[in-house]
Amino acid sequence: MKTLFVCSDRKINTHVGEEYDFILEVPDQPTTENIADWAARIRTRIRSMWKEQEGTPDAKVVCHLDGPTPYNAILNNLQIIMKAEENIVIELPYMANLDMTVKDPETIDLLKKLDANNR
Repeated sequence: MKTLFVCSDRKINTHVGEEYDFILEVPDQPTTENIADWAARIRTRIRSMWKEQEGTPDAKVVCHLDGPTPYNAILNNLQIIMKAEENIVIELPYMANLDMTVKDPETIDLLKKLDANNR
């Protein structure tokens, strides 16, 4: 298991002393011009961390987040996409304790996919 921490630059000092295999400091306010680049960087880092575990049982990349919503969307999307395309297992433990009451059918479908990927 490898751990990745994605943290906004404004909040990084509140996590002093925490240990992760890799910390990715991201802008607190991503823009439409740079969000795709950050998604690519996060994906590349996850892929690299996965390859470091090649051949080990129970390999996975556990991603922690302390940042704005766009990074959560990136991690949720990558969890689905990278599992389907590359069989990379990504866990998002910060999502486990969220209490979300959702009525939107599209959102419900996405949450079902995420739940199925975590089993």
